[in-house]
Amino acid sequence: MSAVTDLRQLRGRSVLVRSTRDRRNPPTALRGSIEVHENADAAPDVSIAVEFPQMFHSQAHHRTLPLDHAAIARLLATEYNGAFEFTIDDEWA
Repeated sequence: MSAVTDLRQLRGRSVLVRSTRDRRNPPTALRGSIEVHENADAAPDVSIAVEFPQMFHSQAHHRTLPLDHAAIARLLATEYNGAFEFTIDDEWA
């Protein structure tokens, strides 16, 4: 498990985001970054920001994946040399 105790330390760190619904061989992943937004009276909000590039039939866009306490714990468990991995059970777009 990661030694991160202050969630603010996660801000800007890289995360490799994969989808369980990706059936390609080899599977693909996108690079995202962790966002941490402070709250005055509560724990910070943690999310993963992923940028989708321009493709032939779709415009570039941004997607934010909000993380709850369980998802943050899953994310922290994947830390390796300061980077993280996160798997979603969702389509990419």
